[in-house]
Amino acid sequence: MRDPDLVLDQIRARYHKNWRDWLLHGNEATFSFPLAAPSAQAIARDSDAVGPWMRVWRNWSHAHPAAQLRSATRRTVVGAQEIFTHLDLSTVDELVVLDRDLADHWLRAKSRWARLRTVPGGVAAERIRPYLQQIVDLDNADFEILLDAATWFTQNPRSGLTIRQVPVLGMHTKWLARNRRLVLACLNINQQASANIDQPEEDLEQDDLDPLGLKALPVHVHVILADPADRERVCGLRHVSAPLPEINALPVRPTTVLIVENKESAYLVPDQSGTVVIHSLGNHLNVLDEIGWLDGARHLYWGDLDRAGLTLLSRARTRLPRLVSVLMDPVTLEEHNALAVKDETRADTPDPNLTDIETAALAALSTDYDTHVRLEQERLPSPFVLDRLSRAMKNTGSAIDDRGSGSH
Repeated sequence: MRDPDLVLDQIRARYHKNWRDWLLHGNEATFSFPLAAPSAQAIARDSDAVGPWMRVWRNWSHAHPAAQLRSATRRTVVGAQEIFTHLDLSTVDELVVLDRDLADHWLRAKSRWARLRTVPGGVAAERIRPYLQQIVDLDNADFEILLDAATWFTQNPRSGLTIRQVPVLGMHTKWLARNRRLVLACLNINQQASANIDQPEEDLEQDDLDPLGLKALPVHVHVILADPADRERVCGLRHVSAPLPEINALPVRPTTVLIVENKESAYLVPDQSGTVVIHSLGNHLNVLDEIGWLDGARHLYWGDLDRAGLTLLSRARTRLPRLVSVLMDPVTLEEHNALAVKDETRADTPDPNLTDIETAALAALSTDYDTHVRLEQERLPSPFVLDRLSRAMKNTGSAIDDRGSGSH
């Protein structure tokens, strides 16, 4: 015999499985939940349990007048007994009213779907279906931005504007990075199944913006001209930050290019003949494909000693196969382990091109109980860093050919 709590669990399960279909395709439905009513023999064996069970359901029914209890007659040795057999409900609205959370969710879902249907051109039910829960979970302000954005992009499919030029109040780069998939679904635009759901904020590139008719801001690349001779050609500038085409056009032909993950660490690099430093690329490693003066130079990489840093190293090496890492080895981690901190960030799996020493460093970042540590490059003592960098930058090209030797 099922009590009301058990049947309510079944109701919640039915709702969570089917609410999208009810919302998109109409909620004309009837529901029946069996109560596992006792048989005549069970009543005869345990009549003391049946009476309280019937009273529980009768009291519950009085508190929920929209729900109907179906009954049947059991013929027992002590006479005919009326027994509740099913809980019947005529509509989805009658079903959800039995649980406050379901009622709130259903009301919010109906209201938002009704408003989505007012977007010019209409929103395709099957296109929006996978994103309905995310849309219901949006706070009111974000939902209003979504509606306004879908309307504006429908009316301006090829604007050629940047994100911040779009006249939708509240929509900015971070908002669009978080909610681009919802906007595309509202516009009935196909999305690639392989697209990264966990796309970093403010990491929208031109391919991401093309379906919306927007243009990305030019990627700025930060370089340090460590060779005084190169600086003479650009009015003495040592630090240059400019759009990628302008960086590519710099009148430099370095023999060594050092790629540094973070700006503060890059500023430590001293003057060195024939050397250019590229820093603060983040995930924009695709720019390495577009800088012509990288060809023919030795390529070094210095990043954080953490899982994300080694992943960025591997992605850079995918573009620059002869790339050699510096200060990203187990010895550096062991010697400065006191400076490491707990790493609770999410990290992607590196490309399969780490050297044996780099792989050992990655393994050393994992501690007991599935926790990880990180040693940020800024924490390393400057004298130690300068010594290792100096040796790496002065090393001969033969060291680069020996990929198995790992970091220098």
